[in-house]
Amino acid sequence: VRSIARVESDTRIEKIADLHFGDIIPGSGGGTITLDVNGNVSTTGTVVSMGGNPQAAEFEITRRIFADFPVYNGPLGTDSVQLTHISQPSESMTLRNFTTDFNRTGFLGLPAYFFRTTYDFRIAGTLDVGPDQEPGSYLGFFDVTIDYN
Repeated sequence: VRSIARVESDTRIEKIADLHFGDIIPGSGGGTITLDVNGNVSTTGTVVSMGGNPQAAEFEITRRIFADFPVYNGPLGTDSVQLTHISQPSESMTLRNFTTDFNRTGFLGLPAYFFRTTYDFRIAGTLDVGPDQEPGSYLGFFDVTIDYN
């Protein structure tokens, strides 16, 4: 006879959506495409955004209210990640200038997560696109963890 029990933690993080810059035309001069945490896109140089549903990466944390005080531990500011072409590994682009809305302000000027047991936050950044960047899909990874005090 077997007896099985599964105990779940009261605190966890779950990825809701990947960071996606959408469809890009690099142009002959290259440049950047910047995505903010609200999904707004801007470009520089000859880069053109062609839609394709750009979106910031989105996460949800679950926590014990008034017991767990989350601390964001993920990419910020000067961190960078290489995105590599999925079929031509010699081709890459750099994702940098990460931003997050994790520490946004909520009720009474307290952190927005303060009175919540579940809390969504987003991460976005800037992608450096080379002149005549090789067409195709590019993939890169970054870690996001939440520490609790």
